[in-house]
Amino acid sequence: MYLVISFNYKNSDVTTRGKLSILPNFYDEFKQYGEVIIVATCNRIEILAFTELVNPILTKIEQLTGVNPENAFIHKGKEAIRHVFRVLSSLDSMVVGETQITGQYKEAFMKAYEEGAIKKNLSRLMHHGFKCAKRVRNETDISANPVSVASIAVRKAKEVLGDLGGYSAVVIGAGDTSRIVCKHLEKHGVNIILLNRTFENAITLKEEITGVNVDVHTLDKLDKFINQYRLLFTATSSNKPIIHDGIIEEKEFKRHWFDLAIPSDICELESENINLYRVDDLKDISDENMQKRALEIEKAKAIVDEMVEEYLKFIQTSEINPILKELRQKAEEISSEVIKNAVKKKFIKAEDEKAVEKIVYTAFKRFLHDPTITLKQNANEPQIDILLSSIKKLFKLDENLLDINKCEYHNN
Repeated sequence: MYLVISFNYKNSDVTTRGKLSILPNFYDEFKQYGEVIIVATCNRIEILAFTELVNPILTKIEQLTGVNPENAFIHKGKEAIRHVFRVLSSLDSMVVGETQITGQYKEAFMKAYEEGAIKKNLSRLMHHGFKCAKRVRNETDISANPVSVASIAVRKAKEVLGDLGGYSAVVIGAGDTSRIVCKHLEKHGVNIILLNRTFENAITLKEEITGVNVDVHTLDKLDKFINQYRLLFTATSSNKPIIHDGIIEEKEFKRHWFDLAIPSDICELESENINLYRVDDLKDISDENMQKRALEIEKAKAIVDEMVEEYLKFIQTSEINPILKELRQKAEEISSEVIKNAVKKKFIKAEDEKAVEKIVYTAFKRFLHDPTITLKQNANEPQIDILLSSIKKLFKLDENLLDINKCEYHNN
């Protein structure tokens, strides 16, 4: 059974998602329950699985994180497939149409593969999910003028301060979110003070920003810069806050800080002169974005529904030919072994071996003719799974795994 356990901006606050963000470090704890992919982004922590063991996974989540999973959204079977396709198509994002989510899922997919946590079932689900996301991007304008939480943060800063030209902003971190922040600040003519734990990574990002001045420092200079400027954006991968009361000085001017990290980079503040915006505080602009894209969202939903049905038919039919092929191969191997033994014991003359083989193979083809026709006639019927499972169990056939590296959609 396909299963998705989802904690996202709709049912979990930033603090809860911060606690859950450690889950990708514990693949070994979850692999025992079946195939699994763990996705952790600023807006969602999700466990995708192919398993019947729902409660053990929920219990394990609570044991590892201390988070009671009672508020988690749990999707099973067809609805789990639909949820994955919707997420990959950016229909379930806080910022509908944002383009980061597909890349984040691809990274999670590859990590799960490297951890040995996925086999056929999740592999092919993700392949078709990426295919669905590609169709949505190509056939709708849902991602036209793409936005993201990072771009919304800069937009909010402009809303608060007006024209941003001439301002300077402290940006902490050099990952994808910080990169998007810097790109949008550049468009508004904002000079950047870029701080990062690894100096080389910050320099690499600086080289991408040519329209404004970018001053690069290591993170140990943080306390020097956070008290000098009105604007601050932070998005590191730290597992605890890097900005706390001990390094914050009171200033007479208003400051606007945007914490885009999960877990949070900034502790709870008491300063009246600092407006702190976390990821969930940007939802109002996200809702406005959804209203503007309403028509394209409906088109995208229709594509998702179509792709879900296509995938259900695929998983019903994809096993038929491999099973028939393996069944014939097994019949030929057993026939060949029996005939060779018959020749060895002189029940059959050596010169008649090929002729007998031909007769036996022909008999097996006739024997398998009706089962082959029955399976193909029932390929799109619900009972196909029962038929295929019965054949595999009766004849002890091996399951063939899909090769992740053959997915034409994975790298697109």
